[in-house]
Amino acid sequence: MKKRVESAVIFTVILILIMFINNPIVDSGIIVLLSIIGIYEYNKAFKSAGFKPISWVGYIACFTIFLMGGIISDENKIILIKIALPALVIAIFMYIIITNLKRTIVDVAITVFSLIYIPFMFSFMKLILVMPQGRILVWLVFLGAFASDTFAYFIGTKFGKNKLCPDISPKKTVEGSIGGIFGVVLSYIILTYIANKYFAMNLGYGYIIMAGIIAGIAGQFGDLAASAIKRYCKVKDFGNLIPGHGGILDRFDSILFVAPVVYMFLKIYILI
Repeated sequence: MKKRVESAVIFTVILILIMFINNPIVDSGIIVLLSIIGIYEYNKAFKSAGFKPISWVGYIACFTIFLMGGIISDENKIILIKIALPALVIAIFMYIIITNLKRTIVDVAITVFSLIYIPFMFSFMKLILVMPQGRILVWLVFLGAFASDTFAYFIGTKFGKNKLCPDISPKKTVEGSIGGIFGVVLSYIILTYIANKYFAMNLGYGYIIMAGIIAGIAGQFGDLAASAIKRYCKVKDFGNLIPGHGGILDRFDSILFVAPVVYMFLKIYILI
């Protein structure tokens, strides 16, 4: 527990510093680095289970995050996607054929899934950061993940009796899950108050409460999804980079689901 608290304090300080470094290249660099480490941990887990994901494909995909957020037009992004996707599929199959089928179709599927699960999902953090007041709005992502995890842990430990998903994560309870959602909603309300009062924003509490419920649910599914992968690969943690927390994917598993949900909510909210 002590290690978890120490790591959380250090991590919070780092996040606060990042919020005040208003540099798109630095933003992209941090997210790319997180994605690269995530790909490494993901591939390592599946390799321990006897599979052979194609690592270099995942690492290359991580660098596409530098193209996000105003560097190229939306029209050109669509063109690049239309070119990149078939090119990627062709390149992967050319590779497994040239290497005499040392990789199976399952290895290819695991590799392609890693591109969606890690760099693509992480990229929504960048898309939120380039929004107006993005450095405030991105806290919706962090709070959606960390508040859910923290409240779920303490409330589940104190009051948890009914198991949530015992086959995937035996320690999680229904009571903890509800507490996690409550924690996200509470943290969103506090953030909204600060944003409106001190940063001249005009966020509606009704929409924010709705966003908190959605983000709280999404974050817990992100956590369970990572747990399902680890259980399948028979590993306890994806890594040991962060003392008391495991690897990047262990700490950011909720963010991978919360970031796209918050982004979609903000786009709809802005349109409203």
